[in-house]
Amino acid sequence: SSGINAEYGEKKEPEKKNRDQDMVGKWQHCALSGHQLVKPIVSCALGRLYNKEAVINHILERTSKSYIKKLSDVVELQLTENKNFRSEVKADLYIDHYAAPFICPVLGLEMSGRYRFVYNLACGCVVSERVTIEIPSPTCHKCGKAISEEDNIVINGNEEDLKALTIKMKRRKEKQRAEKKQRNEDDPKTEGSKKTKKNDSQAGPSSKKLKTSEESKNKFEERDSYKKLFHKNTAPKDKAHWVTFNPYYN
Repeated sequence: SSGINAEYGEKKEPEKKNRDQDMVGKWQHCALSGHQLVKPIVSCALGRLYNKEAVINHILERTSKSYIKKLSDVVELQLTENKNFRSEVKADLYIDHYAAPFICPVLGLEMSGRYRFVYNLACGCVVSERVTIEIPSPTCHKCGKAISEEDNIVINGNEEDLKALTIKMKRRKEKQRAEKKQRNEDDPKTEGSKKTKKNDSQAGPSSKKLKTSEESKNKFEERDSYKKLFHKNTAPKDKAHWVTFNPYYN
């Protein structure tokens, strides 16, 4: 019967099962830890889904090279929960029998992988891509914040989407670097700090040593002052004479 199904162009049972498992893995599991997605859920500039806790651990451990180096490299998603969602856990696989846990707030489409979804970098709100095409708006359909279509990120997109998102990510980083450089050039404080660094580099070794010793001295003094604030004075007190000594007042 499997041969007949293949002959008529129908999907085989195992192939459909593998496809469903891949879809569940992408849309309901963290791309870093592989654990089930639980709020708060975040996404990167390439549209992958993560548990926020997994991203924090990844940043702290720094075990692998990644474009996610700080929390600002991901956006916390504003998701719309599906009230009709019910699920079962079987053999370490999250199986959705009834619906997806999240839906589009405008059209009610399930966020299960059957439909394309996007989020915007400005607000993190998640809607189906169909909304952005059929009802284009300069403001977010969920929160009302002003958004740009350029900042829409396709969630779990295909290879073409990933290529386009990679190009957009590089452009944003280049723009951010250029803006930061411009701010530093326009900021008089930055210019002053540059001059100070230049003067320090031109100063002789003796002056550098003197400065270092003064800095360390100030640090020790500051540390001592903090100790005085948080620690009681443990120095022994002078006891009164045995004649005038009263244990209730001394």
